Amino acid sequence: MDFKPELIVISQNLMGGGSSFHRNMIANKPDDYFDIKCIYLDPLHWEAKRLEDVTLGENDLIFKFEHEREYDLAKRLNNHISNKKGALIANLPQELLAMSYFHKSNKTIYFICHDKGFLHLIEKYSYLIDVFIAHNAEIYENIKTMLPKRINDIHFIQHGVKVQKFKKERKDKSQKLNLVFLARHVKLKGIYDLPIINQKLLEKNIEVNWTILGDGEEKENFKNEVRSFSNFRFETPKTDADVLEVLKTQDLYILPSSHDGLPVSLLESMSVGCVPIVYNFSEGIKKVITPEIGYVVDLHDINGMTDKIEILNNDRDFLFDLSKNALQKVEEEFNIKIQAEKYFDLYKDWKNLKKTHKAKRLTLFQIEQKYQSNKIVAFSFRVYRYLKKKFK
Repeated sequence: MDFKPELIVISQNLMGGGSSFHRNMIANKPDDYFDIKCIYLDPLHWEAKRLEDVTLGENDLIFKFEHEREYDLAKRLNNHISNKKGALIANLPQELLAMSYFHKSNKTIYFICHDKGFLHLIEKYSYLIDVFIAHNAEIYENIKTMLPKRINDIHFIQHGVKVQKFKKERKDKSQKLNLVFLARHVKLKGIYDLPIINQKLLEKNIEVNWTILGDGEEKENFKNEVRSFSNFRFETPKTDADVLEVLKTQDLYILPSSHDGLPVSLLESMSVGCVPIVYNFSEGIKKVITPEIGYVVDLHDINGMTDKIEILNNDRDFLFDLSKNALQKVEEEFNIKIQAEKYFDLYKDWKNLKKTHKAKRLTLFQIEQKYQSNKIVAFSFRVYRYLKKKFK
């Protein structure tokens, strides 16, 4: 066709599941229906590992920002978001903020809610979002409860990873198990539970090897926390391929997180036969990690997680069976080529999914922000505050 609709994808210039999600989708797009533009948000005030293997396309850019007035941020970001016909894929507050100030009449706005931490954005910005997508079953139900009159606008589509066709070798009982943590190094991901788990394993005379992948604000503090243990090693692989090579050497994927949706790292680890043991950060995760795949233990149940590691340490045949099942699960349900096509089929329906009537509403705060340099507006708000204070 002569005309290509535009697809703007907002991602992050940070190592992590969010950026991997979109890069996996775009790398496995079924065709060239869209003219795609990726905007990688780079919050300079965040202590996090930046992407090192990202290849910017002709239309792509890295958008750097720090703490700044919200209207200034929205205006700068808006300069990179056209009103060409097509779709915009939102996940984060920055682009929704920009859309609230600068309405795009020709763009269908899709919002991917990765976990419960993003539900507040739906509550705040549902009026400008056309399509809601969840890849976690519980989050999907949460959104339907929040927006009962918009059920047809809410979709559940699991994402995926590349099928590796990897064969895991059975591990002999004489060999120590390799345990991997692959998540952002923040307290919400439960990183400080790892040394406690390790200590409890030692008390059971179980020795394991820990590999800590990733980055984050707590990395240096955590290194100090485990300095007395000789079985912790830290790696920050530069590329997704490097991550997979490390994962191929691991046996168990450990995630004591209290805040997640469907982690890309979980699926990546399963794709090479790692058996997952995670906290029940969302009821939806139980539809992925069934008893034939691994374990979901109660939040903050360190003893429960330790016990599950002990079971697999002592029964290597059972471990091997779970590993094979994890591989098969990814092949059958989380093949990125199949899942990406489902996402793009929904994106391609942008014309039909666009809402015909959409409220454009600026709060008083936004009006003041947007027209701060206007003397009449500035004076009006001074009078408003004076009267509000006087008659309070």
